[in-house]
Order: sequence, then C-alpha cells, then structure tokens
Amino acid sequence: MTTHLEPSASPETSQSAQRSLTVNRLAAEFSGRISPECIDIVVEGALADLSWASSKALPELSERLARQRIISYLDSKANNFD
Repeated sequence: MTTHLEPSASPETSQSAQRSLTVNRLAAEFSGRISPECIDIVVEGALADLSWASSKALPELSERLARQRIISYLDSKANNFD
C-alpha cells in the first residue's frame, strides 16, 4: 500500500514563511545596526543568487549568505566612516 501525503503548505508559502523567519533571526542578531527592511532586501538578493540550490538547502544557504553580506557591509561601513 502506498500512502501519499499532501504538503500542508504550498512551496511558495513555505518559502515565504522561511524567508520571514530568516529576516527575523538576522534582525535580532543585527538589532540597532541595520534595519529589518534592509535585511529583507539582503535576504531577497541571497535567495535570488542561490536560485540554483535545492529547496532543502536554500534556507540555510540563504541565511549564511545574507549574514556574510551584512557583516561585510557593516565592516566596510566601520572602516570608511571611523
């Protein structure tokens, strides 16, 4: 007997929810240094750049890439404006 399970949410919904979770985690991590709106833009760019990645790897990869881009931005900002 074969059992087929229906997903509880569409891929777009789960990707949107995952993106929100990622933005929320990064916003908490970088609170006071960069706005959640800017973080959302960085996450959007990371997701676009990682469109080749599997859907299972995409959440972790996009969060790592976005975090690295934010850190690089903050480092360059600190070096240029001190």
